[in-house]
Amino acid sequence: MRPVNSLYRFMKYVVFTLFLIGIVVVSANLIINQNAVVPPHIELQETNLSIPAPVHTFPFEQVIITVTSPVDPSVYVGAKVADKETLIRGNVSEDVWLETTYLSMINDPDQKQFYTDLIGNLRGIRNERGLNDDEYLELIAVFVQSVRYETTSESPPKFPIETYVDKSGDCDDKSLLLAGLLSREEYNVSLLSFTPESHMAVGVVCPDAEYRQTGYTFIETTHLSFVGVPTEKLREGVTLYSDPQVIRVGNGTKTFGSCKESLYMDFVIKISETSVEDLSTQIDSLKTEMDGYYIQRDAENYNQHVPLYNDLQHQRRQYAELHNYILNHQYDRKGTYQYVKNNIPR
Repeated sequence: MRPVNSLYRFMKYVVFTLFLIGIVVVSANLIINQNAVVPPHIELQETNLSIPAPVHTFPFEQVIITVTSPVDPSVYVGAKVADKETLIRGNVSEDVWLETTYLSMINDPDQKQFYTDLIGNLRGIRNERGLNDDEYLELIAVFVQSVRYETTSESPPKFPIETYVDKSGDCDDKSLLLAGLLSREEYNVSLLSFTPESHMAVGVVCPDAEYRQTGYTFIETTHLSFVGVPTEKLREGVTLYSDPQVIRVGNGTKTFGSCKESLYMDFVIKISETSVEDLSTQIDSLKTEMDGYYIQRDAENYNQHVPLYNDLQHQRRQYAELHNYILNHQYDRKGTYQYVKNNIPR
């Protein structure tokens, strides 16, 4: 009888073992097949590389600003060599994995000291110049906008520390850096991701200028531009037509309150362009008429039209100078707004 009992016990053991194996296999399949996003992350790298503190110099308002802060080479190299591909498992929408990727790259914990040091430098400039919240936001925006724009085909996004050290980046690189800085200074900011046009900008809450019902106004990061003025066409001539995916960054509550001034100057730019074109047409027509008088030696009629001709030339020059001044001083919203108010043709 003992052999039978031994065989019975052995069979029970086998069945129980197979049952446990089945549970493990099913559980593993559930884990493997569940929806998941594994974004890029920084792994610190041992390195002998010495990185001097990057120096960024740019115009802001009426002065030249210098921003510089040290970086940890092990963090920068770790960011540089990191795999920038996002691993996606299961049925994950594009909006979800993009949001996870961008937020992870902005908030990677190994960049904490980088943000602390850089923001400490920016706060020092704020205190020295007595900037209010709007002007401080503009300082940070102009700093990032002044970073050299550089892109390559199908280039993955950089971690903010890379953009800072490299002193270059494309729209998403610069937007991640700007959003990371503003969110840590408690501004209510977001990324505005335009997937069809392969473009990215930053949004900040501004009661006077909501962009396409996103809840945010528009900050272009690829070049100098007033906060609140949306980009209509990209560098390649592509029209920005789609509604962006809005990705909230941080939990800040500060808003921007000077969008009306920015939009007014954008309006003046457009009015100036139209006025220069219209005045040029009038000037050309009048010159043709006056040339006829000159050929006919009709001095009386020729001289009668000279004051009008000179006046039209003066008006065109005023609008052209105003237009160019605004475009060349988009690092100084406050000063440019005052210049426009004082010099707009009446």
